[in-house]
Amino acid sequence: SGHWDAACRSPGFPASHRPAQSSHCRRSGELDRAVGLYNEVLEENPKHIRARLNRISCHLALNQAVEAKSDAMTLLSLAPELTVAVFARADAQSRLGEWEDAKDGFKAVIEKAPHHHQALTKLGACYIALDRPERAEAPLNEALRIAPEFSDAWHQRGLLYLEWDRLENALGDFEAAIRADGNHLEARLRAAAIYHAHEKIDMASAAWRGILAIEPDHPLSRKRLNECEQQLATTTTR
Repeated sequence: SGHWDAACRSPGFPASHRPAQSSHCRRSGELDRAVGLYNEVLEENPKHIRARLNRISCHLALNQAVEAKSDAMTLLSLAPELTVAVFARADAQSRLGEWEDAKDGFKAVIEKAPHHHQALTKLGACYIALDRPERAEAPLNEALRIAPEFSDAWHQRGLLYLEWDRLENALGDFEAAIRADGNHLEARLRAAAIYHAHEKIDMASAAWRGILAIEPDHPLSRKRLNECEQQLATTTTR
């Protein structure tokens, strides 16, 4: 990947090509480097909308919500009707715990784009965080109607049902999230915890192993798997 940096910084490499290199870094997961390159682009042209949008996505992926929100606010000052910027600002606000503002932002996105399943899902999350769970189910149901393959919507509705003590419904949604995205760690953790709490030891054991296959050093999963193995060993020797 070093050839990209060398080419970008060589005297003959035009500044106009830097957004392409930055996007390459972003797609290949080199997010910090991509941010640095977007910084250069935006220093030269602060109104470069695509570069700012892409820098927002990098900031969010790096859990830099303050920086993402700042970029989104700047972008909205340049293009107030840009729906993707409204969504980005609301996403950053939700990560900062600014739930009321985030809720309003996601609602504004949905008004312009009623089939925006990510905004519908995040709106449901806002209502849960604002202790208004009765308002959360409708947008989550709509998100799943539009995009039944969207794992975050299944996971979020599972959290809602868990709050309502509807454990079977919650477990069903967590399992659906895992089917949609086998690497959805939060859904796997929730499902494993339910199996474990209800002493479905074989299923819990398999679930904890599934998490460790994704994240081998996950301490809670290792501890719970050891508990399952001890219980299974005790049952076998009786």
